[in-house]
Amino acid sequence: MNYSEILSEIIKEIIDLARPSIIILWHLMINYGLNPKYSYMQFIHGNSSFISFYNYLFNNIYSDIILLAITASALIMLLYNSFIMPYPPSKLLIKIFGAIVLFESSYRISIFFLSISLVFFNSIFTLRHTWSNLEFTGLSTQNSIISFLFTGTFVMAIALLFGILIIRQALVLFFILFMPVASIMLMIPGSEKHVLKLYRIFFEVAFFPFFTIIILYLTGIFNNPFLEIGIIYVAATAPLFFVTEIYRYFQGSMNFINTDTAMSEISSGIGELNPGSVLNGGLGGIMDADTSANLIPGIIDDNGDVH
Repeated sequence: MNYSEILSEIIKEIIDLARPSIIILWHLMINYGLNPKYSYMQFIHGNSSFISFYNYLFNNIYSDIILLAITASALIMLLYNSFIMPYPPSKLLIKIFGAIVLFESSYRISIFFLSISLVFFNSIFTLRHTWSNLEFTGLSTQNSIISFLFTGTFVMAIALLFGILIIRQALVLFFILFMPVASIMLMIPGSEKHVLKLYRIFFEVAFFPFFTIIILYLTGIFNNPFLEIGIIYVAATAPLFFVTEIYRYFQGSMNFINTDTAMSEISSGIGELNPGSVLNGGLGGIMDADTSANLIPGIIDDNGDVH
């Protein structure tokens, strides 16, 4: 037996050992990664030990943190008014009120996101009753190298998706615990974007299984083994892209509404548009008519006087 035959036999044995691992990994991914019991219900219904720990943090630590944050915000406003420029007290009160509301309802908001995602998830998950026993299209080839690469890629794809789903569950727990503290950050001037970004990330994490199950539903429909690998890889990466694009579309819609409002004010005569400001920074150049008129130069005669 030459070296090439020995290598072929070794690769064949590895393939024979790896193929059952595809079924095992798929079973673990479905039952512990995508199963609603672990991906949603354990958070929505709550674990008694986890709820006790959350209540301890909320009542003994977070409550002290929000009192310190309110005091610090008041001191910052006092210093800001004294040494920099006046800061509207009403604006600070609105930020403090919003932070307190989010602080008190952060857990309910998290469960609300998860519950909505669960409804959409179940609408797809219940379409197929044999998720765990799904049969994949095999690759029939006599080339042991191609079979080895195909099997290894399949194992890596399922392992990657399984790992992402488990990490997602840990992130859900982290965000549920951390959201009250993130809400307190709303009191800090200029922190609105950061707080909104944290809630956006949690929204992505909460809805990740829904987009994943939509893509995985295509597995087994097409008689193409390479397409099945691609579907699993896409299921592991595309959901975050979808949610991010949805958020960008929403953000772009809000910017369009703000722009349309500013243009309506200009057309109604409330203000006039400063073209230089538009070129430098968008619609920040809305000024009063009297102010803009003073900036328009008149006619300069031969003596240098402006008329």
